[in-house]
Amino acid sequence: MHHEIMMSAAALAVALPLLAGCTVQPTTANTDQTKAIEELTARVQHLEDIQAIEKLQAKYVNYLYTQHFDQVVDECFAQHVEDVSVEFSDSGVYKGLDHIRALYHAFNKVKEIPGWFIMHMTVNPYIEIAKDGKTAHSHWLSPGITGSNSSAGWVFGPYYVDYVKEDGEWRMQHTNLAALVRTNFETSWAKATDNGTVRGILGVEPDAPSTIYKPYAERKHEKDMFTAFPDLPKPY
Repeated sequence: MHHEIMMSAAALAVALPLLAGCTVQPTTANTDQTKAIEELTARVQHLEDIQAIEKLQAKYVNYLYTQHFDQVVDECFAQHVEDVSVEFSDSGVYKGLDHIRALYHAFNKVKEIPGWFIMHMTVNPYIEIAKDGKTAHSHWLSPGITGSNSSAGWVFGPYYVDYVKEDGEWRMQHTNLAALVRTNFETSWAKATDNGTVRGILGVEPDAPSTIYKPYAERKHEKDMFTAFPDLPKPY
């Protein structure tokens, strides 16, 4: 991605002086040059937006991993829209900035558990930015692990995240980790009868039930189990 941005920026840097230095008589030629500059500028902006969103997502999961929970809301989430939400596995949906802030503040309790950590990586990004450049939808895959001094576990599944641009900076608006697999390290997810729960651990009640999460112990009996999962985001 960085290489693509550098290449597009280099092309733009070469094109601008060449186009500006041309002696243009016909109006159509001048229009073509202006259009070429606008298209190159738009391409660079699109690549920079993609990179900024990936960097934001990386910051978010890093804060969860390193337990900087009180920095999550102010540095990662949209501050000027009412419709913000968070859900993960069977947590339910947390809505509104104040409630989401309370949720992540409650995460500080896990620091009291010896050896506790959670690592939710976000890979395989599929990001669709709106034509007006103000919002974006994305799908990620998240291979993850959890642990403490007495347990270890797997948490694998898709991440669905929506973004909004505020004051020129990308922010998260909705995030949903719809874990497909949640199981102890010692137990195969094919054999596990209990996929655990995150409900009640933090003591902050959600505003609504989880939207698409279903434990794999139930979902594995479905022949076409991905019908409930969203398709990749379409251009909009």
